[in-house]
Amino acid sequence: MIRVGWLAVLVGVGLAGCGGPRQRAPVPFESEPWKFGSAPGYKLSTAHYEIYTTLRDPVLRDALPEFVEAAYDHYGRLVPTARRPAERMKVYLFASRPQWEAFTRRFTGARAAVFLQVRNGGYSERGVSVIEYVAHEITFPLFAHEGFHQYVHHHVTSRIPAWLNEGLAVYCEGQRWDSRGLAEFDPWFNPMRRNDLAAALASHRLHPLRTLLETDAGRIIAGTNQSVATYYAQVWALILFLQEGGDGKYAAGFERLLSRLAEADLEQHARAGHIWSDQPRYNLGEGVFRSFISDDLDTVEREYLDFLSTRFFGRR
Repeated sequence: MIRVGWLAVLVGVGLAGCGGPRQRAPVPFESEPWKFGSAPGYKLSTAHYEIYTTLRDPVLRDALPEFVEAAYDHYGRLVPTARRPAERMKVYLFASRPQWEAFTRRFTGARAAVFLQVRNGGYSERGVSVIEYVAHEITFPLFAHEGFHQYVHHHVTSRIPAWLNEGLAVYCEGQRWDSRGLAEFDPWFNPMRRNDLAAALASHRLHPLRTLLETDAGRIIAGTNQSVATYYAQVWALILFLQEGGDGKYAAGFERLLSRLAEADLEQHARAGHIWSDQPRYNLGEGVFRSFISDDLDTVEREYLDFLSTRFFGRR
């Protein structure tokens, strides 16, 4: 059965949501019954996604196709496509924690214990996004975050350093809704990350820039809850800084970096950046940063900290 979503989804124009929202045509999608165990659900198929969900609220459920397609457009404006998947990307959205846990045990097998530690469950694994519905203001930012990782898995050939991958994923969380649905993606509108950043700044718990650049995904998850929250807030702010901070002097290099993700030679650039580094060991994250942004990390860090104080909290 082919249906047309009733929401007129609006998305921002440009990377920072500037210029106001623009209206998109309603998204057509196919809907058919689906079950997870004994729980009835639906499979919703759009141009780029297959959404399997046990949500019972029809208004919320029918908003999903338009949300994921708007998010897909947003990801594409951020990161160019290097390849396209042969099949639609799969998303599972469960109405309850027990359903999410049961699927996670089945889907991740021996690694399930790691994924089951995730609060307000959401993850992307092998190009599939798996989300637990908690509340609108929690689930949809998480949905957009994991959707970005899913997009990268299917569309990008380069290995992306964690600071960039996670920073862009948090950047995609920011969104504004109105009575008609999603109004726009606004990367600056992210109350949870802003609060985490404020707490870390006030208590002098910020991670040094080099730590942000060299940290990998495994070390992120292994940290304390407080440290992890600070990391995600800081890499979000780092992306905003590279776009707008330092009087705009890093924006061109950052754009070159994003455009390079469509090619397979990012690792070469990272190793070239390491040649001029004072670090004895090669690190992808720092090498990429030095190659595209700046080799003067001390100056960047000073300007970044000033950006946090002035742009987020209005003080020096």
